[in-house]
Amino acid sequence: MKKKKEKQVRENRVREKRDGTRILLFTGKGGVGKTSVSAATAVRAAEMGLGTLVVSTDAAHSLADSFDRPIGPEPVLIDKNLWGQEIDVNEQIAKNWGPIHNFFMKFLRKRGFDAIIADELAILPGMEEVFSLLEIRDHALDERFDLIVIDCAPTGDTARLLAIPDIARWYMERIFKIERAVVKRIRPMAERLLDTPLPTDDVYEAMEKLFYRIMEIKELLVDRERTSIRMVLNPEKMVIKEAQRAYTFLSLFDFGIDAVVVNRLLPDEITDPYYGKWREIQAEHLETIRRSFEPLPIMTSRLWDQEIVGCSLLSQLAAEIYQDRNPADVFFHGRPVSITPDNGRYVLELPVPFADRSELETWIHGDELVVRYKNYKRNLILPRSLANLELVKAELTGKSLRLTFGGQDHVEEA
Repeated sequence: MKKKKEKQVRENRVREKRDGTRILLFTGKGGVGKTSVSAATAVRAAEMGLGTLVVSTDAAHSLADSFDRPIGPEPVLIDKNLWGQEIDVNEQIAKNWGPIHNFFMKFLRKRGFDAIIADELAILPGMEEVFSLLEIRDHALDERFDLIVIDCAPTGDTARLLAIPDIARWYMERIFKIERAVVKRIRPMAERLLDTPLPTDDVYEAMEKLFYRIMEIKELLVDRERTSIRMVLNPEKMVIKEAQRAYTFLSLFDFGIDAVVVNRLLPDEITDPYYGKWREIQAEHLETIRRSFEPLPIMTSRLWDQEIVGCSLLSQLAAEIYQDRNPADVFFHGRPVSITPDNGRYVLELPVPFADRSELETWIHGDELVVRYKNYKRNLILPRSLANLELVKAELTGKSLRLTFGGQDHVEEA
């Protein structure tokens, strides 16, 4: 009885810690200064007394360069209240893939692949992102950390990282149970006839366990009081366009974006006529950014006259970006998906800022609403009040996809 009570106390402490840990993800096009802004944010938070871990999930790590000191695959103490980590995918695979990796290895060897090639092919696309997510989940339970700052890979990789929980949920809910039941029934006969190993119960149990761990991090990532995404960009047309696409994707998947950081603005003290045109261009782009991303707060930092390396300079950069604000605060509380009654019908609004009508596809499949934007697809499970109704109208209004449910009318496209 005493051991049971002690276990319950430990579980309650873990739950309280998980609920209290703040997570910030910094994303943006490669080369915009994401790592410097992430590191600066972590330094500022640590100076304010928060136990802070800054993590790089980019395969091409540069966090150690920003701090000008070695940072390994496990959290290392950089300064008071400040830890750093550059995630090593190979270590994460060894720790998390286990029986699933062994099954794929066995299957590929049976098909005639060399051991080294089989080992490489046994790592499925997207596994690196999965294990990065799991590492973040584990750190959210660590008593040392009040804040986790994540220096994400460039935008495309971040999109794949954040979409993984939805993909995993769809597979587990629609395919997994049927597949497991079928394989269990045919395994003895199939393995004799085909001379090919099929997944065993321990493989499926490992997959199920992995799925539930991924769902835990999903809950953490969409909790707007705990997790915020901050977009880092430069005042350049191509960078702004990519940031707009990322904003659409993140809004579509219900992630909380609470700020935009515009980096490398030309400072006022540069008066050389050579930079006059660049100053005009930057001013125009900055206005575009303000109009595009409102009501998100826009924070800025100048182009420095030196590389920002080491805690001292990173602290100065953070002071410029955040001024007197606590970087761990939630700067915007808006929510993207809303359902409202409208004259006997229901209207579901989903923000898709910057999306063009030609880039969006929408359809209903059973109780799922499927929205495709470019190469990204989101499956939304509709509440019962909407799942039993017809989709009668789909329109793009301003920055939102507006879907009207009710009646038996044919679907209209505005």
